[in-house]
Amino acid sequence: MPASATDIAAALAMLSRCSRQSLYHRFHGYTDGVAYTRSLLSEVPNEENLLAWRHSNCIAMASIARDEGGAGHLGVLVEDGWQRQGIGTRLIRALIGAARSRGVTQVHADILGEDQFLLRTLRRVGPLRVAIELGTFSVDVDLTAA
Repeated sequence: MPASATDIAAALAMLSRCSRQSLYHRFHGYTDGVAYTRSLLSEVPNEENLLAWRHSNCIAMASIARDEGGAGHLGVLVEDGWQRQGIGTRLIRALIGAARSRGVTQVHADILGEDQFLLRTLRRVGPLRVAIELGTFSVDVDLTAA
């Protein structure tokens, strides 16, 4: 479901339920993610944000932020108890579809080396160009391929 400023409290509650490790994997550093999430869900014109819900609880969020060059930067966080159940994959597919329809031709993601399963997910989206930088995969996904 598309996110808006009215969802900030639910998204922040989800962050508080995430382990320090999950937050590290999303933000690539030790942070609570609160400032970033508040900014992300505020009315920013170049971002697409989706939330996944279980009843009234936000359990995951994903975003593609478009830069000046037109590339989208992908970020996904799934609450610990809901990981590895396909929620992140569904959010990525929905975001990629929306990005393609807006004319985005490339999506970028930085992925920690131990999160290689995300590479498999992105390979299903489109051809990848991958570089390894200090234990992190720097991934560009070509959205122009069918």
